[in-house]
Amino acid sequence: MALIGKIRKNFWLVLILLGLALAAFVLMDMTSAGNRGGGVSSLKMGKINGTSITYDDFQRTETSYYGNNNSDPFAKKNSIWNFYVENALISAEADKLGLAVSQEELMDLQFGENLSPVVQTNWTNPQTRQVDRAQLNQFKTVIENGEEMNPQFRAYWAEQEKQIVKSRLQTKINNLVSKGIYTPKWLAEESFKEDNTKADISFVKIPFDNITNEVEVSDSDITAYLKENAIQYTNDEETRILEYQVFDVVPTAADSSSQYDAAAKVANNFRSSTNDSLFAISNGGGYANFYFKDSELPAVSKSKIQGMNVGDVYGPYTENNAFSMVKLIDKRIIPDTVSARHILRNVDRTNKTQLAEVQRFVDSLENLITRGVETFEELATKHSQDPGSGAKGGDLGQFGQGRMVPEFNDVCFITGKKGKMYSVVSQFGVHLIRIDDKLFRTQEPKYKIASIVKPIIPSEETQNAVYDVAAEIVSDFRDIESLRAANKNGTFVSSPAVDANSFTLGDLGSGQTPRDMIKWAFNPSTEINDIAPDVYSFSDKVNFYNNKYVVASLKSIEPAGLQSAAAARSTVETAVRNNLKAKALASELKVTSLADVASKYNVSVQDAADISIKGGFIPGVGNEPEVIGAAFGIPVQSISKPIVGSSGLFLVSPKSKSEAGTATNLPFVMNNTNQAIRQSITSGLIQSLKDGAKIEDERATFF
Repeated sequence: MALIGKIRKNFWLVLILLGLALAAFVLMDMTSAGNRGGGVSSLKMGKINGTSITYDDFQRTETSYYGNNNSDPFAKKNSIWNFYVENALISAEADKLGLAVSQEELMDLQFGENLSPVVQTNWTNPQTRQVDRAQLNQFKTVIENGEEMNPQFRAYWAEQEKQIVKSRLQTKINNLVSKGIYTPKWLAEESFKEDNTKADISFVKIPFDNITNEVEVSDSDITAYLKENAIQYTNDEETRILEYQVFDVVPTAADSSSQYDAAAKVANNFRSSTNDSLFAISNGGGYANFYFKDSELPAVSKSKIQGMNVGDVYGPYTENNAFSMVKLIDKRIIPDTVSARHILRNVDRTNKTQLAEVQRFVDSLENLITRGVETFEELATKHSQDPGSGAKGGDLGQFGQGRMVPEFNDVCFITGKKGKMYSVVSQFGVHLIRIDDKLFRTQEPKYKIASIVKPIIPSEETQNAVYDVAAEIVSDFRDIESLRAANKNGTFVSSPAVDANSFTLGDLGSGQTPRDMIKWAFNPSTEINDIAPDVYSFSDKVNFYNNKYVVASLKSIEPAGLQSAAAARSTVETAVRNNLKAKALASELKVTSLADVASKYNVSVQDAADISIKGGFIPGVGNEPEVIGAAFGIPVQSISKPIVGSSGLFLVSPKSKSEAGTATNLPFVMNNTNQAIRQSITSGLIQSLKDGAKIEDERATFF
């Protein structure tokens, strides 16, 4: 602790030393890159059946095609890796089959009537939800005329073409396989029988939580469960489990007190502000052009707001670990809904000349209506540029607050009167509005408010103090066993098993810090029980402070193959315990009737009708194939033995059964069966190619 204090006092010296070390590192890296013959960009990140993926290729795709994608950076890298793997496999299969995408076909996929799903995703306008054909046509002209493109956009388009070709080839291969699917007559008959043999059942479900007997879950119990579900719990590659201690950073009383004083100053300025919406938003708050009913007001401040005068501010008050304040901007009785019509003339309101011209035209329409020369409905049908309402004589029907843009909303709900016409300008153009009706459910006032929320966050001193505690542990202990012995009351968390490329670590989430912890765990020099030499910092993603520090240790190394009991315990222990509890109860359960069992375990007898053996699904319960199977395997009115299902212990009794009979339209059944199998090909085919491929994955060296 004393050492850390000295470092803080001489932080300028630390910065100088770090600068010198960084300069030396850069020089060393430049030298070694030259010796490698081109640097990191020429290095191999992986190989798929002999086809190499280089760091340079990967980075180019990430920069050019995913540069504006704001998703998790590691999830993005994972998507790029999957694209390269799938592209290599699909290209190889396409070459064997003689499949290709011609230039003419590529142009059609980019600009024609048969747009690629890639283009549809990338070029859909989020507002209209339609593909932006105008933009696409511009790019088509540039490409066909050989005009110069922006280099960044050219790189993006080249990467997009790779995505389009890969998608198209994958579709062609899927289609070839799909066309080869055939359902023979006997299989269609069996499918029809399974679909149409029905049963009405009664059952009792004793949820696992209702089974109170306690059981110990041993390693042998977990191992037996893993073997029963080997496909789900077999790792293709080595995994590792980390164990860590979390030190949460929470505000102290001193932090809260100082931040209350700051919030109180904001509240005073809020009272005197003349632009409440701007002030609220500028200070991290919110504002909506909306009048709230009593029931819609914030619960904590509701009673205060109802008694406030316009311009009053309530707060700061504490709510959800923050200081909140609310200002009453207006209070009045307004309608719940309005009926109105409008005539819209589109114009860019920043173009003053055009706006004045359109305004004169709208005024002339109002004049015609006022003089009785033409009706509002007639002029709306002729002149409105809102195609939806224009075709209906401008009718907008009934609408509530907030459905229209602010200028339109204010006229309809606040300033306008029933039966009158008003002209307003909005982002869409000039509106001529006629208010046909105002509907009031009650005459109670509604409230327009602005609010500010100031989160109570730990000060830098508080963050440093918690860091010091974690840093002292890292300094004093080299292995987790000695730390556990010294820190008897400490809570240690085990992570799920992670592989070398994982970027998510249990409840710590995903991101750079979990990735750094995983990289340390896979460092060749890291041994089981080692404590990482660094304290790992996690930041609050909203308020941008360090909200926790983590001390990490390597708990175990799991080789490829079936997971060990230690590795899987945190994942499967609950399921195994439920199984053991249910089996123990089943062995001692005395069954006389469903009603007796239901009464004893405080549950009810339930019924389900038209259950098919093929579905395995019980309405209101979920997927329980063993329960359904038992129902079809015993006589009507008999009671099954206790069945350990997915969600509890079951007893089932078939009330009636009906046989399927002979299929009346066998070709239809055959076609439906074909379609069901074909739908699974899209995901199943690419996975089977991956399963059969030789994939060398060296991403962990780079990220």
